[in-house]
Amino acid sequence: MKLLIADDDRQIREGIKAGIDWSSLGIVEVLTAASGTEAFEIFCANLPELVVTDVRMPGMDGLELLKRIKETRPATKVIILSGYNDFKYLKKAIQWDAADYEMKPIRARSLIQLIKKVSEEIVRERVSEETFRKYLASHKELFVDDFAGGRIRDRLILQDGLMQYFQFDAKGTLLCVRIEPDRRREEAAEKERCADAMLRALGGREAEADELWLKTKDGSLIGLLKLETVSYLYARHAVASLKNRLADSVREAAQTCGCSLSAGISLPGNASDVNELQAQAREALALRLYSGKGSVHAFEEGGALREETIRGLAEDDEFLNLIREARLERLTERVSVEFARLRQERAYGEKSLAGYCKALIHLLPGAAGEPSAELAEYARRRIEELETSAFVDIGEYEDFVRLAFEEAIEAYFNVGVARLSAPIQLAEAYIRNHYAEELTAEKVAEHVGKTSNYFSHLFKKEMGVPFREYVNRLRIAKAKQLIERTTDRIYEIGERVGFSDYAYFTQVFRKLEGCSPTTLRKKPDVKDENLKIED
Repeated sequence: MKLLIADDDRQIREGIKAGIDWSSLGIVEVLTAASGTEAFEIFCANLPELVVTDVRMPGMDGLELLKRIKETRPATKVIILSGYNDFKYLKKAIQWDAADYEMKPIRARSLIQLIKKVSEEIVRERVSEETFRKYLASHKELFVDDFAGGRIRDRLILQDGLMQYFQFDAKGTLLCVRIEPDRRREEAAEKERCADAMLRALGGREAEADELWLKTKDGSLIGLLKLETVSYLYARHAVASLKNRLADSVREAAQTCGCSLSAGISLPGNASDVNELQAQAREALALRLYSGKGSVHAFEEGGALREETIRGLAEDDEFLNLIREARLERLTERVSVEFARLRQERAYGEKSLAGYCKALIHLLPGAAGEPSAELAEYARRRIEELETSAFVDIGEYEDFVRLAFEEAIEAYFNVGVARLSAPIQLAEAYIRNHYAEELTAEKVAEHVGKTSNYFSHLFKKEMGVPFREYVNRLRIAKAKQLIERTTDRIYEIGERVGFSDYAYFTQVFRKLEGCSPTTLRKKPDVKDENLKIED
């Protein structure tokens, strides 16, 4: 629908054009004219369905414009705005079938209501009554959709729509709530069933005097609740009470219908802030990532989850070695510890967590002993699956990563816990617990109940390297961590990981790492300022 605004006062016509969100009223184009003559030319070229005109304008006044418009296109609706309370003007406006006659100055809210009323009359005249009712229903759905999507930015249009469609007065202090199903991939009918169950748990009515609950197309609920006062202490009490009420309603919906939902609550605000309040409710809801399904959260300043790269196991050489050695038990243990850390930090959002899981799975092809097209394809499929997942709980991400490692090691790695004999499993565990002590093949063979020669042969066969080389690799890996993460002296680190001979420690380190311990310590990313290093 097109609208033409005719007024010789530039400030008035441009103010009306720019001051109202016309698209939310179904107006796709707003035209302006500074005189009656210009307005009629624009009208003939564009044939707008709706015209708002001043009475007194140079060249051709508003009443003459009304007459010519009605002679040209009788279906066009014309609203007269006049600064003169003169009956002869009103009489002529009625004679030429003006849609309305309003005195200046007219408030924005009144003009919005008038435009909506006249727009509905235009539609009503075009279609049958049944079709018109469908039009009103679809317009209500469109309003809810625009509201949920943050596309209504005009406070007056928002308040007027909430009153017209739901009899909800949005003036004053508001809280915004967002409630979503915890299973994102549910069918539309199932999502609606969950939303209806939550509405019943909340009291059974869509709207009351002080609260409104709207169902969105994606199966969520958006709530607006009015507060009696702007007092800070009262607002805190209201949020705490609402949080308890929502938690009870979430449990009731789960018990009666098996629907798992979570909720987020905004800070107090008003109709002008409603899009920001919706964003706060979403950020609060995002915290279910760490609290789990069926949880309720209130927004707190500075508490938003970050979307940035997570550093951890993906950069850990020891973790990479565990993958190479296919040490599934130790791998899953490290994964559990890592996710426990992330739970405790409660800092990262879903995108960051998904990206971190992709990085971990991406380690698999590079850690294999030989390039494997099958393993690379497996990792690609799992990463693709992760990108399309509907996880809302950090536990689901952890389980996904753990299962990916279990499947990959079982299917694609030549060495794994399940393929090691019982003596070698026992030996490997003993070495990891006693690597800093004096270790010999004879001592470990005795521990596992085998002869020294048989043990050495079996160890190299199953682990892929001789006993001494395996122990040295483990010790150097531990030493490298200490060099990079502590300021301890190099010779002390060598002794701590099991090298009593400092020269031998340096020799083995250089062979395995390609540089001396001192050179590693002096790299820019290693903290060794003000430390005297003896080499």
